[in-house]
Amino acid sequence: MLGTHNYAHTKTWDPEGLVSTLPAIATALFGVLAGQILRMRRPLPERTTWLFVAGSLLLAAGLICSAWLPINKKLWTDSFALFMAGLDFIVFAIFAWFIDGLGWHKPARPLVIFGMNAIAVYMVSEFVAEILGDVRVRAAGGPISLQAYLYRAVFAPLASPPNASLLYSLAFVAVIYAVAYLLYRRGWFLRV
Repeated sequence: MLGTHNYAHTKTWDPEGLVSTLPAIATALFGVLAGQILRMRRPLPERTTWLFVAGSLLLAAGLICSAWLPINKKLWTDSFALFMAGLDFIVFAIFAWFIDGLGWHKPARPLVIFGMNAIAVYMVSEFVAEILGDVRVRAAGGPISLQAYLYRAVFAPLASPPNASLLYSLAFVAVIYAVAYLLYRRGWFLRV
């Protein structure tokens, strides 16, 4: 009915089809709602309380809906959109309280540096991930991706597989943060 799409070769699922587009739109609208609550001309404790209450209700709604439609990010289900919006509202309320209410600006500095160039950081992270996945290196057993080689050579000897994976992810984030920090220090900001 809707014609071809990115996942035309699949027959049983379509993570970017019409059914997952509606919850994705709802996710954006929940972000607008959070922004409206934060912009209210009310004292900060009242605004953070509203965010926390709305977040708790959305979280509960997501868990209730998961009985019928499981929480699934790949499909961007309704329950996923509700659950994550609730979690986001709660985390947003906590950060607003600590940063704006209690004045904890220094601990939030790395997040500010990431956020000032969010689009550029995302693009760099995708580019680096693509390079690490596409570049092939020689290894015992045949050529493997640079990502697999780095994982096996550097991180796998340090810890168990789940913890080595965590270490790899933290190192990746550190490299991307270094790029974000460089852009921030130079005053280069990508804006749309």
